[in-house]
Amino acid sequence: MACNCEDLNAIHGVLAGIAQHNDVAAWDEYGALFTDDGVLHCFGRDYEGRDAIVKFTSRRHIGKHMLSLPIIAIDGDHATAITDYTFYRYPDLVLFGVGVYNDDLVKQGDTWLMARREIVVHGHHEDMTAAAKQHTAPIADTMKA
Repeated sequence: MACNCEDLNAIHGVLAGIAQHNDVAAWDEYGALFTDDGVLHCFGRDYEGRDAIVKFTSRRHIGKHMLSLPIIAIDGDHATAITDYTFYRYPDLVLFGVGVYNDDLVKQGDTWLMARREIVVHGHHEDMTAAAKQHTAPIADTMKA
């Protein structure tokens, strides 16, 4: 089936928007990118519905997400996307998490939304950062105010 560039661009917008709204704690905008009955699967648990997804995510660390180019397959009003990510935690921007997003998206009317996101964490926290492995402090920890 041929790919519609408008659909592809809209899906890219959902993937990027979720990361960007999360990074700046724009929770209304973040939640609006999920279906009403969306599911976020993380750390072996499902968070079902927009409110539960936003509540879980808003309690997590704030930082900066970096995403790879996603692998996207579109089939009518359904799409899947696989995207590698890294997450750098504020305020020091040290590497805090690495993994993969396995996503299912649906088109409702003219709008693509996240129906299900599974977060596969390959590593997280300070014990996996380069600074920790080198037994050095992150740059922000060595700067004087």
